[in-house]
Amino acid sequence: MANRVMKFLIIGLLSSAFVRAQETPKPLPRNPGDVVKYEIKFDGSNAEKIKTVSTRMYLDGTIQKDQSGFTPQFNTPGQVQPIAPTTFIVEMKVPPDIATGEYRLYVNAYATEGSAQYSDMQDSNVPAIRIENPAMFTPPGIKFTPLP
Repeated sequence: MANRVMKFLIIGLLSSAFVRAQETPKPLPRNPGDVVKYEIKFDGSNAEKIKTVSTRMYLDGTIQKDQSGFTPQFNTPGQVQPIAPTTFIVEMKVPPDIATGEYRLYVNAYATEGSAQYSDMQDSNVPAIRIENPAMFTPPGIKFTPLP
């Protein structure tokens, strides 16, 4: 009986270790100076009407106290042209003063007539990206003394 229990435990532990080994690792965090790239493809009846796109990454949360004045967003440097009908490649460089945190993708699509905004890309299975910036700034104290 004890032998059967031991075999069951060993099989369970090995199975558990195998399942954990099969999990996909989390992507490494991005840092200032890194370039974030996405391929964006439109589909549907008006997909070919999209002529340019612009993208932006927004901090999902608040800026840490030790990063006062740091920026919570970054974007493409302008509107991006398609590489093929309905397909765009966008690149955004992480700025040096970016706040640490989780960032989400937002897309603006411009057609000859009309436009569309795609916000909170959670619905389209675009995961947030982690950005880590070791730079810090905590504002010093300040005193005011009235002068005659």
